[in-house]
Amino acid sequence: MQSTIPLERVAPEGAYGLPRSLRVRRQLTRRGVALSPLEGESAADFSARLETGLMALFRDSRGEEEFAALYECSRQGVLKSILTGLRGQSARLDAQELCQDVFVNIYRYAGSFRDDHPRSFKAWVQAISRNLIRRHMGARRRPSLQALPDGLAEPADGRVGPSACASLCEERESILRSWSLLLLQYAAAWEQLSPRDQEALSLVEVEGLSYTQACEVLGVGMSNMKMIMFRARKRLRAHLMLALEGSSDCEPPRLVG
Repeated sequence: MQSTIPLERVAPEGAYGLPRSLRVRRQLTRRGVALSPLEGESAADFSARLETGLMALFRDSRGEEEFAALYECSRQGVLKSILTGLRGQSARLDAQELCQDVFVNIYRYAGSFRDDHPRSFKAWVQAISRNLIRRHMGARRRPSLQALPDGLAEPADGRVGPSACASLCEERESILRSWSLLLLQYAAAWEQLSPRDQEALSLVEVEGLSYTQACEVLGVGMSNMKMIMFRARKRLRAHLMLALEGSSDCEPPRLVG
């Protein structure tokens, strides 16, 4: 049986990277993780063993508080490992950003963690860090597939030129005129509907009433209401189709001005 040094004799709460959460510390104790250095155990070994216990706890619980405790206790060690891996690299990467990426991967792939020995977490995180550094370095070194132009060339100007502006203005004016003509045709078709058809369309399509509510306002049954709406829409559509086809039976109104 391994003996431990009483924690209160070693250091106050918070030493050796102990999590601040009392609940997490109790969970670790119930899982058999000693919260003070074992006899002959160095501070570094104790920290590695504690991080492995925290990672195993988070893997099994997937709790936010457990992950926060793991991040709190292991972040500095993870950052140090990343800085060591970046040493000697010609293109410097952001160690803080890589550290966040490491913890994203820890959270995402927690189920694959195996706590086979006290330093399992250290070894696992180092492997994750190396892979991330290699991936980021490869992305920086990857050559562009775009061929270089012959001779010197100015970068393309993405701004809209005068001719394009004129074309867009003409297109906008054409669209606005088309919509104006369509609305005028719709107004002309509306005037040809009976007062009851106009009221039915207004209640449903303008005021947003349901068919049931419109029936109560008009004092008609549901089947009659559906027939009124069907015929009114059909008349509007027929008038608009004739206008769009240029039929002499439905001469489009002229725009004023």
